[in-house]
Amino acid sequence: MLKQIVIARYHGFCMGVKRAINIAEETSANETGPVTILNEIVHNEAVVNRFKDQGVGQAKRVDDIDQGTLIISAHGVAPAVKEEATAKGVRVVDATCPLVERIYEIIIRVVARGYHVIHFGEMHHDETLGIVGHAPDSITVVSSVDEIKALPDWTERKLGLTVQTTAHEESFADIEKLVKEKWPHIEIFNTICNATSQRQAAIMDLAPKVDMVLVVGSKTSANSMRLAQIADAICGKGILIGSAADINDDWIAEGTGVERVGISAGASTPDFLVEDVIESLVEKSGGTAEVIQPERRRKRAQKSA
Repeated sequence: MLKQIVIARYHGFCMGVKRAINIAEETSANETGPVTILNEIVHNEAVVNRFKDQGVGQAKRVDDIDQGTLIISAHGVAPAVKEEATAKGVRVVDATCPLVERIYEIIIRVVARGYHVIHFGEMHHDETLGIVGHAPDSITVVSSVDEIKALPDWTERKLGLTVQTTAHEESFADIEKLVKEKWPHIEIFNTICNATSQRQAAIMDLAPKVDMVLVVGSKTSANSMRLAQIADAICGKGILIGSAADINDDWIAEGTGVERVGISAGASTPDFLVEDVIESLVEKSGGTAEVIQPERRRKRAQKSA
């Protein structure tokens, strides 16, 4: 029987996501013409659908937009995309996360010095596509150890390594070790963002203390998927759910041995979805489950009181 619901120390919206959503909300409220978001403002279905309900459009390509204002998502885009929109007379509002822009700056700087960049990330992720677009002839994307091993020796070539902001810290540590062995002269830039590191560390701390971890987030969210994978590897029951509606009663039924459930959420998951999951679990426990909030939240509550 469910007795405790333990909330991860760090979870939910990060700075870049909050910033992008605020920019999109302000733009849609102030613009008189049509407003369109390129791709998804952040990778969360609830957030995306909320903007659709408010009348904000969504497009996958600049070709689909002829007028009004185009909002660039938190994941960023290639410079050519913004140039294409501007050439069509479309106003561009850029909500790219500053930590993604930091990768752009690194790449532009080192490529200008003759470097070739190896980028560790998901090939077709929006963030990766934007990064590659800043120097398409000077970046090689890899997503596994095998792909790195298959690359040339490049003994005489200047090399740099960057990484997707939402990558798994431990996976990148393995990649870092491998590239150092293969190319001792490579310059490494750990561009995993602080929010990703904090949420991964928090779930690694939480998972051994509970019987199951529910990570609230969309399947399109790389960082949410990764949190669920980390939890599953540690406690054997790390499950990604989109909302409270996805909770299966059988997971916490009598006889399952699940008494303590941990809750985390990806960096693109709004607080209300997390709160709904907590409320649903309390209800399913018959109102008896104790909710254990993270220490930092307890301290904030005490200060506000």
